[in-house]
This record gives sequence, C-alpha cells and structure tokens, in this order.
Amino acid sequence: MNFTAIDAPLTSRTPASSAATACRRNAAWLGYAGLIPFATLSAVGLFFAGGIQQWAHEALVAYGAVIISFLGARHWYAAIYNYGGSATLASMSFAVTPALMGWVAMLLSPSHGMALVIAGLLMTCIADNRLKGLHAWYRVLRQRLTLIATASMTVAVFSQL
Repeated sequence: MNFTAIDAPLTSRTPASSAATACRRNAAWLGYAGLIPFATLSAVGLFFAGGIQQWAHEALVAYGAVIISFLGARHWYAAIYNYGGSATLASMSFAVTPALMGWVAMLLSPSHGMALVIAGLLMTCIADNRLKGLHAWYRVLRQRLTLIATASMTVAVFSQL
C-alpha cells in the first residue's frame, strides 16, 4: 500500500493533483461509511431492549475495538516511516496501545468497553493532530469522524441507564 499521497505535504508550490483529490474524496467516503455501524448499532441499542440491545452494544464495542486498532496502525506506520531504523520504543508502543485497549474493551461489560473505546478514539485523534506531515484536510476529517463515532457510542452508553 502506498501512503505517499497521504504523507507527502501539499505546498503552495505543488498544485493539488487529481490523485490527491481522489485520495481526499475516497478517504471521506470510506471514513463516513465507516460511521454506519457506529450509528446503526447505537440506534438499535437506543430503540430496542433486552437481548437485541445487549447484542448491539457488544457489536458496537467489537467494531470500535477494530477501528481503534486500525487507527493505531497509522501510528505504527508513522513511527517506521518517519524514523526508519531509529523508530523509538515509545512511538511504537503508543501505536500498539489502541489495539490493546480494544482487546480489553471487548473483555469488559459493554458500557465499560464503550467508555474505553471512546477513550481510544479520542486518544488516537489527539495523537493524529500531533503527527507531522499530515494534511490539514485529513486532520479535519479525523476530527469529524471521531466526533460522530464518540457521540454514537455515548448515546449507546446512556441508553443502558
């Protein structure tokens, strides 16, 4: 997989190419499509009770765990790409933290698991904002996706009360 289009900064001297435009469009489409399970499972948990609600909340934790693992992988790539052979233990350890958080979240009750996934989503978004070389459009997209995903999960947590 080639991350050059994502990692190479666009400057005023480099006009946005059709490939860069396609990258932005594809990232937005896939990112927003990735919110469908968050919103759908949250709605099922809100409007149904009993076993269906329990299933929806467990599925929401599982999906959230997968997503934060995916987001952590971005930091693994960044650690290796940015530092090559000198990637620090701290940067690589941070990159695996979301996967570990997701795993633990799946072992907890759904409400506690959702809280841990929310923390993982926020943590990776904050870390993404600190990565050097990311485009401004990607930062904005990540913030929007994180806001909607965490809002969906928060609704699900409160639907259990």
